[in-house]
Amino acid sequence: MTKKNNFDLLEISGNQFDRGKEYGKLKKDSIEILIKYVYKTFLKDQTSKDKLLKYIKKHLPYIEEYSKDIYEELRGIAKGSNKLLEEIVMIHMQEETSGFTSHNCTTFASTGKATINGETFIGQTWDISKNLCENAGAFLLKEKVDKGPAILAYTYAGMLAGAGMNSKGISLVWNSVPRLKINVGVPTYIIIAEILRQDKIGDALAAIFSAKRAGCFNFLIADTSEIYNIEVTPDDVHISYSDTFLTHTNHFLSDKFKNMQDIAKVASKYSASTIIRQNRINKLLKEKYGNIDLEKCKNFMYDHVNYPESICRHPDPKKDKKKRIITCSSFVMVPFRKEMWISNGPACENGFRKYNI
Repeated sequence: MTKKNNFDLLEISGNQFDRGKEYGKLKKDSIEILIKYVYKTFLKDQTSKDKLLKYIKKHLPYIEEYSKDIYEELRGIAKGSNKLLEEIVMIHMQEETSGFTSHNCTTFASTGKATINGETFIGQTWDISKNLCENAGAFLLKEKVDKGPAILAYTYAGMLAGAGMNSKGISLVWNSVPRLKINVGVPTYIIIAEILRQDKIGDALAAIFSAKRAGCFNFLIADTSEIYNIEVTPDDVHISYSDTFLTHTNHFLSDKFKNMQDIAKVASKYSASTIIRQNRINKLLKEKYGNIDLEKCKNFMYDHVNYPESICRHPDPKKDKKKRIITCSSFVMVPFRKEMWISNGPACENGFRKYNI
């Protein structure tokens, strides 16, 4: 392992607008790069830039109503980076594009009898296109919030939170799922940011329910003892609870939603890896049941069954460049210890480095 983990860690504090403004100033160049990349993603259907920005603007009232604090912080990022507010929101709307173009990310959480000493662990591989990985400007953002817990988030330039944990132990990882429906509303990444501002797990779940959701997603949320999996569309929610372990990849598992997706069609068009990875992460957790600890959780992230479309994901040279997926990062969080162990790139090549909140 080369262990080249050299994540940029940005720490910000102050009121909502001032935190955002500082963030925007410090990450201005990286935000510029990502905005250019995201424009290409949204404009690929020949929609004009003016029409795109008008469409994004429709989401602003829903975000402001959902969380005035987040809205003010977004305004601050826009001010600090000298970008339009709509452009900063556009960065947060990558899950609300019309296409589900790749299967990526493997998530898990374990607790109780499944782990040594009943400790909770939660983690994921962050699998995205190699192009996005190179343009996202991914880093760790540590926020000291005036009212509420401190936050440590893995995120992209201009984005508030991609995944992470807070000083109360609330931790979140997640997966993309088929876009069964897309509405004007609160984007997925805004909901993630709001969840990480909560003091307890009940409020974290409520942050999902209270949003007029724009898209579809799957969240795995944990605290020091509880783990929940939540599959979501704009119109409905399915919640799973376990006192041992939960896993998820990129297809709906609940009876409520799985009959609405054509898994065979999606798997044949893109990859069957979501099926393989789901079965594989379940198998690994079952094999280590009762003895799961931090090191074993890290080892799950190294798994290469079905390489290169394995849990530890590597670009497939046989696929079109736009469909080549890489594990841009892997992380395992320990809510009780307030630790995030993270790799900068595929874990098998880079190992993990510890950060604390």
